[in-house]
Amino acid sequence: IDKDRFEHYLLGRENSAFDPSKERFDPRIMTNPISEYWINTSHNTYLTGDQFTSHSSVEMYMNSLYRGCRCLELDIWDSKMRDSDGRLIPVVWHGHTMTSKIYFRDIIKCLKVFLNFHPDTYPLVLSFENHCSVPYQEVMADDLVDILGDSLYIPTDDSLLGMLPSPEE
Repeated sequence: IDKDRFEHYLLGRENSAFDPSKERFDPRIMTNPISEYWINTSHNTYLTGDQFTSHSSVEMYMNSLYRGCRCLELDIWDSKMRDSDGRLIPVVWHGHTMTSKIYFRDIIKCLKVFLNFHPDTYPLVLSFENHCSVPYQEVMADDLVDILGDSLYIPTDDSLLGMLPSPEE
């Protein structure tokens, strides 16, 4: 077989790994635990470019959401900053690089805006690469509860023993 025929075989419809019928969304099948689904995920969501010198931007979270990502990564670090009330400010950035820093709180506010405009969206999963000390983690927890409110899923002790909830729950 020559190169052209091999390429035709690889790229041919009969050899496609993509099944167009699977692209159609059927909400009736969203009743299994969330762990049984593939979730469109982003990595270094906050970066506008490379992971060494680029800028970090809250807008990249909104871009990812509108592109269908439902699992978003946040690399969260302590900072030496405090807000006007003296509260610690956790920051998101690609640690030990020259990338810029953005406030954790601003990202959570951005997610809340998206949820307000898209109340029927399926769950967002936040993947925290947490480099924060306990005092900063406490600030993060407060921000999550204060900003996301009822949009935040907080498991009960009993729910930790069973299956994860379904996207419909």
